[in-house]
Amino acid sequence: MNAIELSVIIINYNTFALTNKCIETIYQFTKGVEFEIILVDNASGECDADLFKKNFPDITLIKSTTNLGFSGGNNLGLQKAVGEYILLLNSDIELTENSIKTCLDTLKADKALGVVSPMLIYPDGKIQHIANKFPSVKYEIVEILRLHKFILPPDYLLGFYFNHKENKKVDWVWGAFFLTKREIIQRFPNNKLPDMYFMYFEDVAWCYAIKKMGYDIQYLATTKAIHHLSASSKTVSPETVNLKKFEQVNRNETDFWITEKGKIYTAILFFLRSVKYLTLRTTKDYLIAKLYFKNIFTVLRYKM
Repeated sequence: MNAIELSVIIINYNTFALTNKCIETIYQFTKGVEFEIILVDNASGECDADLFKKNFPDITLIKSTTNLGFSGGNNLGLQKAVGEYILLLNSDIELTENSIKTCLDTLKADKALGVVSPMLIYPDGKIQHIANKFPSVKYEIVEILRLHKFILPPDYLLGFYFNHKENKKVDWVWGAFFLTKREIIQRFPNNKLPDMYFMYFEDVAWCYAIKKMGYDIQYLATTKAIHHLSASSKTVSPETVNLKKFEQVNRNETDFWITEKGKIYTAILFFLRSVKYLTLRTTKDYLIAKLYFKNIFTVLRYKM
């Protein structure tokens, strides 16, 4: 049996102050858990990564010479991890209570669970919509026709429509606070998380694979953590960042759904997505609708 119950893996990329705060609050609030912290510096240029060891001598520091992205960085950390359970934790997470133990106790109590994630909030206290369903033609039609408002329960679609104030089994959660089991990691090829995406959409892909293994994904509203969202994205215009991020997500989403569902299904899904965003009638949504519509042709030209 491993002496360490939990391995916490954190990726740092030019977020020195936030990463320090993240590690500090882990030590401050995590009680009743035997854990290790593995920090992977993803070729940051902000400062010398050895400063983390100076501040926190007990952590395991891995200095990557290249930026491996989110999946690649976590897989590098997994090579050193010895815990029975694995927590992938964003460097922009700030704990305010013993969330790690609460989530770990939940995961240990139910063998059917494969992933647990708590409520994540913005620094101003607003709830982030991290509990989601996998996209599907059925759900897009429901949303276009507003059936979730008139016939189905409001939380049928989860995401934006779910109040996130109750515990719920979901399809996927964000990768910002991603607690899972070593036995699940060992079921992936080469004992590694799928790393086909440098960044974005990997959390959907991971949850999709874990659910196919027969495990449930648990959103846990009874504990929370602060998430300083997109803290490593430095820009003057938040709107520009959001659109750029969406384009990156969409590229990965296109590849994933073609692989899983085929070109025709993905093209129909994107067409319905485009219609849905057009009905929302905002400038930003028009841009998203345009991108989805354009990608229909990318999907149809895609070579398997």
